[in-house]
Amino acid sequence: MEAVHLKAVTFRHNTAKQPALTDISLTVRTGELVMLMGPSGSGKTTLLKLLKPEIAPFGELSGEISLLGEKRGGTAPRVGYVPQHPEESFVSDRVRGEIMFAPENAGLPPEEVRRLTAETVSRFGLGKLLERPLASLSGGEKQLVSLCAVMVMQPDLLLLDEPFSRLDPVTAENFADLILRVNREFGTTVIIAEHSGELMLAQAERLIYLENGRLTADLPPRQAAKNAQLIHIMPAAARAFAEQEPVPMTVKEGRALLEKLPHKTELPLDETQGYSEPVLEAEGLRFSFRRDSEDILAGADLVLHKGEFLALTGANGSGKTTLLKTLAGQLRPYAGKVRIGGRPLKKAPLTAAMLPQEAADLFLQPTVAEDYRYALKALGRPEEEASAMLGYLGCEKLADMHPYDLSGGELQLCALGRVLLCQPDILLLDEPSKGLDPLSARRLGTVLKKLCAEGKAVLTVTHSLEFAAENACTCGIFCGGRIESLLPAPKFFSKAGFYSTASGRIARGMVKNAYTVEKLRQAPEGSHA
Repeated sequence: MEAVHLKAVTFRHNTAKQPALTDISLTVRTGELVMLMGPSGSGKTTLLKLLKPEIAPFGELSGEISLLGEKRGGTAPRVGYVPQHPEESFVSDRVRGEIMFAPENAGLPPEEVRRLTAETVSRFGLGKLLERPLASLSGGEKQLVSLCAVMVMQPDLLLLDEPFSRLDPVTAENFADLILRVNREFGTTVIIAEHSGELMLAQAERLIYLENGRLTADLPPRQAAKNAQLIHIMPAAARAFAEQEPVPMTVKEGRALLEKLPHKTELPLDETQGYSEPVLEAEGLRFSFRRDSEDILAGADLVLHKGEFLALTGANGSGKTTLLKTLAGQLRPYAGKVRIGGRPLKKAPLTAAMLPQEAADLFLQPTVAEDYRYALKALGRPEEEASAMLGYLGCEKLADMHPYDLSGGELQLCALGRVLLCQPDILLLDEPSKGLDPLSARRLGTVLKKLCAEGKAVLTVTHSLEFAAENACTCGIFCGGRIESLLPAPKFFSKAGFYSTASGRIARGMVKNAYTVEKLRQAPEGSHA
């Protein structure tokens, strides 16, 4: 049986001049696990939402869509959708209410609602969270609740939009295992829109690739790994050993292959840069949302220097965003000091600007270009700079789009431009690579490193260890309300254990300092830098 059938589907958003999807024809069979991949703005989220009629975007749609053997209608209770931002789907204020909402809304008897809720909560290990307010949950916990709120109705088709983008590496691996069990144990058809193939691609039956709204590839993952046009979305093992046969797709397969190959035992560690001019200093920061609750910041210390790109990682809910907001002056610590340019925040001679995790919060106008011009007018600068900034970020085609119609990755890039319009000396970035495809993330890294070379300072919190390893000068872990293991990036990743990159895990115990794909490529004897 076909779970999804699309024939010549074309869709254009109401606010767009060009279609988001063009002539899409594909079939997904019942029980398949499919990865839907492609650059930011290629149409992945639009396609997923069209498969869930209740949340389908407004616009012009042509072609045929069939779901679970029936033509697409007004509602699809057998189709579950987990958004990239779980908060978008929440309708209750507590976990129990959120999970009970769907069966109650479907008019099921109270005893059936309680049974389904109990089964789902027990199966997915949510018992300890059941009475918690949704607002108090970490990003990983919200993602789990969002999944369970969908699974309580036992859908036949599960759609997930960037399910790992907001999760720390350990939580992301656990969530990937959970999705795999849903597919294997319940027979649920699963379609995952994702930018990175690291976690799930090896387990998928197919890779469907979109580019500029068109379907350009529909292949088994191992066959796709041989395609030079698709190698950038492959897992680290495949990118490092693309010329090998068969191409490894997992860390385990990469380790097995590296062990068989003659290889170097150590690579030279990159030189580290010294800094002398501090621009942002935090000393003994303590913060709590309530007097009777545990401190989120528990004596946090930090020094950020001119020209430095510092990346902090850590578990969901550890307080990384709270730290950024405190440094930006949005939250006030009850103890400790923050100094910018050697002076208190209110008297700071330098400017700091923050890119929030919810990037849409920055936009006030109906299009990106109008919002840029609005900001420039308020800053007393020429409105023509709006076009220059969009060009600088490669986002010219998004100028006339409504911010809420952008993909997650497009929104991140446009929001960064919105922040850069303020010409800050210090950038505080909350998950800047979230929602970006690998090529866009690489471009973002290049932009940030260029800003640092110009004398700016960048502090980012990120769950992408690969982004940090490839771009940051300094890295640390935020844990227990404090910054730990703050080291130059090469030393941080050469020593990393659980917070190692996929490349580092492949090379562990065999090749020292091979913590990026580029370095791992140099490991086999005879390879060239």
